[in-house]
Amino acid sequence: MANNEQFSEQLSLEQALKHIQTSPPIRKIKEMLDRTELSADTKALLYDVAKVTVKIGETVVAVGRRIIDIAYKLVTKFPNTTFAAIVAVVLTTLCTGTIGALIPALAVALNKLIFLLGIAAGAIEDLRQNAMKNAMERVAMEFAALQG
Repeated sequence: MANNEQFSEQLSLEQALKHIQTSPPIRKIKEMLDRTELSADTKALLYDVAKVTVKIGETVVAVGRRIIDIAYKLVTKFPNTTFAAIVAVVLTTLCTGTIGALIPALAVALNKLIFLLGIAAGAIEDLRQNAMKNAMERVAMEFAALQG
């Protein structure tokens, strides 16, 4: 998912492997994660994900590093979705506290609804700009060759 890179057709296995291997090295991923304000547990979990590899033939593919790299780029590229998800979490927390004390079953249902609507609102705004759709298509095309 390099700068505005477009995949007009599915990549060959060799192209996909080469592209996935362009992910930053594990030490850069660790530095990136260390600069965030995530909890130590979350950073450790994401660092473990970054270390995930698969062997395809004789090639070891750093799938975890690519996933973290893509996720980081998407968070910075789609602030509407990220912001909407955070707002939904805050609203969910507030509903759990006030409504949850009075009617627990209603609070659970509202929490799910608010969270989904919050994510949907942000995603719709990003989709309106067509950027999210293009990014997801690039991600799908990049990993499609690994399915065979």
